[in-house]
Amino acid sequence: MATREMDKAFDFRTAQTRWYSVWEESKAFEAAPASGKEPWSIVIPPPNITGNLHMGHALVNTLHDVLTRFKRAQGFDALWVPGTDHAGIATQMMVERQLKAEGTDRHKLGRDAFEQRIWDWKEKNQGAIEHQLKRLGCSVDWTRNRFTLDPALNKAVRKVFVESYKAGRIYRGPRMIQWDPALQTALSDLEVKYEERKGKLWYLRYPLADGSGNVVVATTRPETMLGDTAVAVHPDDERYRGMIGKLMNHPLTGRQIPVVADAFVDPAFGTGCVKVTPAHDPNDFAAGKRLKLESITIIGFDAKMTAAAGAYAGLDRFEARKRVVADLEEQGFLVKVEDYVHKISLSDRSGAVLEPLVSEQWFMDVKEAAAKALEAVQSGAIQFTPEHHTAVWAHWLTNIQDWCISRQLVWGHRIPAWTCAKCGELHVEMEAPSACRACGAGDLIQDPDTLDTWFSSALWPFSVFGWPEETAELKRYYPTSVLITGYDILFFWVARMAMAGLTWMGDVPFRKVYFNSLVRDASGQKMSKTKGNVIDPLEVMEEYGTDALRFSLAIMAAPGTDIAMSTARLEASRNFCNKLWNASRFVQMNMGEDITLSTEPEFGEAEFWLIKRMGGVLQQVTVALEEFRFHEASDLLYHLVWDDFCATYIELAKVQLLSGTAGQKAAILHFLDILLRALHPFVPFLTEEIHEAVIVPRLPPSEPTLLAQRSWPVGEKILQLQGGDATIIPQFQEVLSALLRLKAEQGVDPAKRVPAYCSLVELEPFTEALKSIARLESVTFTKDDLASPTRTVAVVAGGAVALELAGLKDPVAEKAKLEKELAKLEKELEPLRARLADESFVTKAPEAAVAKLRGQAEEREQRLTQVKALLA
Repeated sequence: MATREMDKAFDFRTAQTRWYSVWEESKAFEAAPASGKEPWSIVIPPPNITGNLHMGHALVNTLHDVLTRFKRAQGFDALWVPGTDHAGIATQMMVERQLKAEGTDRHKLGRDAFEQRIWDWKEKNQGAIEHQLKRLGCSVDWTRNRFTLDPALNKAVRKVFVESYKAGRIYRGPRMIQWDPALQTALSDLEVKYEERKGKLWYLRYPLADGSGNVVVATTRPETMLGDTAVAVHPDDERYRGMIGKLMNHPLTGRQIPVVADAFVDPAFGTGCVKVTPAHDPNDFAAGKRLKLESITIIGFDAKMTAAAGAYAGLDRFEARKRVVADLEEQGFLVKVEDYVHKISLSDRSGAVLEPLVSEQWFMDVKEAAAKALEAVQSGAIQFTPEHHTAVWAHWLTNIQDWCISRQLVWGHRIPAWTCAKCGELHVEMEAPSACRACGAGDLIQDPDTLDTWFSSALWPFSVFGWPEETAELKRYYPTSVLITGYDILFFWVARMAMAGLTWMGDVPFRKVYFNSLVRDASGQKMSKTKGNVIDPLEVMEEYGTDALRFSLAIMAAPGTDIAMSTARLEASRNFCNKLWNASRFVQMNMGEDITLSTEPEFGEAEFWLIKRMGGVLQQVTVALEEFRFHEASDLLYHLVWDDFCATYIELAKVQLLSGTAGQKAAILHFLDILLRALHPFVPFLTEEIHEAVIVPRLPPSEPTLLAQRSWPVGEKILQLQGGDATIIPQFQEVLSALLRLKAEQGVDPAKRVPAYCSLVELEPFTEALKSIARLESVTFTKDDLASPTRTVAVVAGGAVALELAGLKDPVAEKAKLEKELAKLEKELEPLRARLADESFVTKAPEAAVAKLRGQAEEREQRLTQVKALLA
């Protein structure tokens, strides 16, 4: 294959479009069950079909892709299963908004037509999301793309529901639930968000029926007093012991209600008396059951007052509050009003203030499954990174409540339950029964409700592989190897998957869970449209390139910390990409087509140094990725490329590239090849583009031509070679750094060439490299004293360097600089000398620790001697 000359700059927009198509066509991302390779699998946290991918999606999918490409390169049969979630409430809400804008609604359309309207909307949106995943470079196996409402996944949902019902784990009944009056559906406790708001605490007087006095109760919701069926006090509260059992006249309804005793009352809250409204408060509901109190529903599912509210019937609940307070005040029952900050329950979906209501719903008892999920983490069958999430996991699973799984929605998995219209017999089956098993009638009506979205999401790790059928894919790829997800859905999704997997598969759904960070703005603020600080990943990819976005996210993804995304970070990553491009282009421009990876490489001091650096760094990168330290792996590769390969090695190898032997050039080619393979999981488009231009024409016939299909380079033979003086290049780097620092400290223009001196004569072979990088007129190597009135001097390990600055140097400043260095060294030596003088430490500490300390002390002693000599 002929070499294609690299452009002056990396055209990331063209590369991003072209390479994804090539990867797909070559089936680079498809799993290979028959390959004989060890399987490794991961499932995508299915994005909702309701909109564009946001920066959180960009992060989690970048980390998925880094890991998947890494495992694929390691030789695993790596499978990343893609898919999308139907997102019941969110999707229906968006389509209902469209209908409202058109002047209609779902009730006018009818259920079937409305459902078809959502399916049409889904087809359009799902394609957009899949396109965005491709823009991000996600190496998913598109042949296994899944949707939570696919027929096969619906079959899995029905099986779980039916069998759970028959085992007694799913039941239907009236219970207190959180009702969203805006969306007209029940919610689970996890879909409730609590917000502190400024409100009022109203104190109401309830007169005793016998005229012997009254009690005062405090409430934040005076409108619910219309449904009061008792006033409760704590049984041990001495203030009210004589009132227990007495009747009171309800201030507005005229009903008589009792004073009851129950331990749920907090004597310290308000007056120590609380009104009991069993139909509109979870605690009151439980107390009402214990005390066998009547339950009166005075607020309906439309958030308006019911007929049971008497004169207030038909009013909105908040309007009713105003009227009730006004009437209580007018009739002398309002004692006082205080400002009060309290938590209110809001819908996580619509933002509406929720109403606790007693409703006939479907519930799932998950206590047994929760105990299994708790034990799985405690035993290490599932491992968390970061580990601190295990404490929250334990608390939640230990205190878990039955899950309200029914939703009053059209969009979702329809509940497989039918009621006989004639006799009322309930049938829960996989398919619609043809006739009632009790009376034989053929008129059976399916439950109109659908299941909570998370019900199907809980089955995702095994339903995507064909369960409940016993498929070969299920056997090979379940349990999955790892789950990467945000910690904000620990209970919504992670816990439910663990419970479902252990219940239905008898094994955990994943071995490890990595909780990724949340992405915030540059100031660390949570992104929100109202704040105007949302960073759109699509815009970022268009401006900076996908590779720059991916590298920025990865290098900041430290476990347990959130990411503050900034323009500066994106620019730094783009500069990194450009640095690698420019270095690769320089290599290509000076590399004849006769030089290939089959050419026998030759090695000198610089090559042996880089072999050792690369080998060590790639071992560290491998471990970091295995342990989900993406930030550490990215940072290691960043410095290996920027500092070691570009800033040091390429500068040293320029002579070899321009006029060296074929073997010397082959060594450079090998190093670039290894770097591209190591960086590919992080910056796939950039590395694939460079690989095609520089490496592919020089590949052995046995190697795949796509970088996406090549192996992880940590085991390369070249990296196992030994040789050279390990101290030479680090000395060169220190000398170079010292010379650059001296120019900066003395205010010398970086481009101005001045003479330099160095006492490390062993570095003389690197004269041209020092002159080129530090922009020096000359470098003289000598063992003579470098001190001079016209020179500025710096101490380095084993010697010194100097710049000749006749007419530029400030003698006073130079002396001050050396005196500052002297004081610094003496301060550093003080604790080292004291430690080594401690006989107890020297005799009892590990030999390696003592040797390390001695080495540090000796190195500083040498520097101290050199500085004193320069000051003499």
